[in-house]
Amino acid sequence: MKKIDEATRKQAKAIVDKSPKLKALKSYSEGEKYSEISTGVNDQAYKDGYDKINWGKKKTKPKFKVRINGVYQDDDTRW
Repeated sequence: MKKIDEATRKQAKAIVDKSPKLKALKSYSEGEKYSEISTGVNDQAYKDGYDKINWGKKKTKPKFKVRINGVYQDDDTRW
């Protein structure tokens, strides 16, 4: 059996870690039980609250103005 070099192993691990389905297949092949949540405490209260997290990217506008070389910068100004 050929031995895989470390760089190829890291690259393959990075690819597998991006996909939940590939992670599940890897876990099953290694005889482990797969869990979609892989960080934090894996108790039931954590799993129930995980779905309630708002993952949106709403950002409020800052209430200050930025001045560069004496000119105020805002969202409407284009370079």
